[in-house]
Amino acid sequence: MKHQQILEKLAARGLVRSMDEELARWVQHRMRPPGPSHAEIEQAVLPPVLLRWRCLFDAEDVDPASRNVALVALATLLHKYGFRDPGTTAAALRAVDDLNRDVVLSDAFERRSPEIKELLASAPVPLTRRPRRPRALSFLRPGDVISFEVSGRFHAAFVRDMHGGNEFPVIEFYAGSFGRPPVWAELSGRAAAAERGRARFGVVGLAQLPDPARQVRVVEAPRPQPPTGEEPRPGEGLWTLTDLMSLQEDVFRLFGGRPDDV
Repeated sequence: MKHQQILEKLAARGLVRSMDEELARWVQHRMRPPGPSHAEIEQAVLPPVLLRWRCLFDAEDVDPASRNVALVALATLLHKYGFRDPGTTAAALRAVDDLNRDVVLSDAFERRSPEIKELLASAPVPLTRRPRRPRALSFLRPGDVISFEVSGRFHAAFVRDMHGGNEFPVIEFYAGSFGRPPVWAELSGRAAAAERGRARFGVVGLAQLPDPARQVRVVEAPRPQPPTGEEPRPGEGLWTLTDLMSLQEDVFRLFGGRPDDV
């Protein structure tokens, strides 16, 4: 059985497309330096991916069927790109059984479940070439206010601009972090997380709203205002270019703290 056959049987085209494009972009980026071993690439690829998708898997308001479909999709796509996380694979194998028990998907999925589980449990084949990089496109707009979750903490950011015809947003983080998604009353008039543009990031891959991983959420803001603070000085740079996966590490550097074990 092939990876695409499994993904088609999950009946979650939007989720699969988003997850697939994220992984293709991230794997392509991590394979770029000349000479890294497959083990080194895997060590660089997996933790940020698992950290991001924990936002969905740990969310209390996600129904079991959606969680199980996402687990199978993630395990399948990791395998497609030549990687395997033992915890994700084990959870996906249980999810296959749960989906069948609850009659969530088609009869064809149930009939071919032994083949699906056999593929997921098999050793993945490392890629011999970098994946094709998907086109960067974002559906955010200037003036949007978003909440960004990392390791159980929520950080708010203001979309200052769109770069290159909706290619990616330039965001600036407000100061502070929250134990739940913030509301606008907590952000209005709040300072930037760092002065002179050091809390501003151009984020490639920050595209989907609603975010299928539940990491990015919209903050309803009737009259949104950017964070207050001193502007960059000449020669200091206006913002830092990053990507959705690397932004998690950027947030740890900006606000402190480290991810929990994934």
